[in-house]
Amino acid sequence: MKELYTSEIMSFAAHIPHIGELEGAEGHGKARSRLCGSSLEVRLNMKAGVVSDFSQQVRACLVGQASAAILGHRIIGSSRAEIAGLREQVRLMLEEEAPPPEGKWQDFALLAPVHKYKSRYSTVLIIFDAVLEAMDMALAKEGNRDV
Repeated sequence: MKELYTSEIMSFAAHIPHIGELEGAEGHGKARSRLCGSSLEVRLNMKAGVVSDFSQQVRACLVGQASAAILGHRIIGSSRAEIAGLREQVRLMLEEEAPPPEGKWQDFALLAPVHKYKSRYSTVLIIFDAVLEAMDMALAKEGNRDV
């Protein structure tokens, strides 16, 4: 497990952005990993089909915290389709050792060593589950889930 405790992963885990509550949020999502007990809650607003405001509360292990931090740093301006596609890329990176995401999401490559620890997959992915739930709620209020 030594490869999970790199200085880069620990730095992300120590600097999770958007911590707290977003008052008046249009979307709210929760997710929990049954295997390790990690949990998180997100709130967000969307404007024109992309995230305009975001907050998160994270109670997770190091890799769960790092995953939430990486997503949190770049989520503003992201659409539901982008986040759903990113979740699939990260899942494939973990389960099938597929190439990690590139571009603005390239920091998820730091979590590629998690592929050796199946019990940690859900901890990396729960941020996506909570965000997608919150996005669905916010988009339903806008009347446009497919953006």
